[in-house]
Amino acid sequence: MASHLVLDAYNVIGALERYRDAETFDAAREFLINDALKAAGWTGREVHVVFDAHRSPDRERTEPLAGGAVRVVYSGAGQSADDFIERLVGRLDGPFTVYTADFALQRTVLARGGVRATPREFADLLDELPAVTHRPGVPRRSRIADHLSAETRLKLEEIRRRAEGN
Repeated sequence: MASHLVLDAYNVIGALERYRDAETFDAAREFLINDALKAAGWTGREVHVVFDAHRSPDRERTEPLAGGAVRVVYSGAGQSADDFIERLVGRLDGPFTVYTADFALQRTVLARGGVRATPREFADLLDELPAVTHRPGVPRRSRIADHLSAETRLKLEEIRRRAEGN
């Protein structure tokens, strides 16, 4: 059973300075896709990068990268990235985390049993990677979360969400 990271791509690009500093919008997209490849490689999770193309006349398309570890999706005509993500998380097999600042999408993710995370949390995940990539011969430091069951992680996430609601 695979575990998944889902990126609401344009939402992440708009929220993080690292992408807004790109010279062009195409460059920002490529930068995000490269970051998704790094995240997939180091976390071992499947990454879905979903771009909103609902104003495009084109049909939905998916581009698998790195042997399918990363899937770049462009939603089809009349379908937003949020619509695609809602359908995607309904059919994923295994735990998933969706990175978005969209409150309505976050609520949907929580209702479907997933973990919602902000674009800033994706940036934090990426910030952990350089320490590992500078010394590839040194094993990655173990984190407590690596040793918890999926059920325990979900319960802890529920506790965290309740605490944020106060």
